[in-house]
Amino acid sequence: LKQFLADRSLDQSYSGGLSSYCLILLITRFLQHEHHYGRPINQNFGGLLMDFFYFFGNVFDPRQMRISVQGSGVYINRERGYSIDPIYIDDPLYPANNVGRNCFRIHQCIKAFADAYSTLEDRLLSLSDNCDSSKLKLLPLIIPSVGNS
Repeated sequence: LKQFLADRSLDQSYSGGLSSYCLILLITRFLQHEHHYGRPINQNFGGLLMDFFYFFGNVFDPRQMRISVQGSGVYINRERGYSIDPIYIDDPLYPANNVGRNCFRIHQCIKAFADAYSTLEDRLLSLSDNCDSSKLKLLPLIIPSVGNS
């Protein structure tokens, strides 16, 4: 995910992207959410990646939702006027700190997640049933730098 964001220049907080710490908290909260609803954590990393892209690209609204990893993790309804910050992610080490306050390009991150989900979903749907999906290399479709390795 960090490389995915880096390929789009969305991986540094000083340039308005998501910092590594923000990304870790998003991932942690996402995995808590999966577990919280009683669904087992899917060991298929590709499925988890697609679920992450879908949720943060199509469901999550930073104007209305605040993220916290405290306890079992929660998405808190963000009160209007609560903060002018573009995304609110509670810092578990310093509760008064919003680690997402510098992510002024959050909507570009969200669009990148949604686009990645659509790209992967379209590719998977276009595959024939007799194709061996275990041999597919889909990551280069969304992370160009992976294909250069």
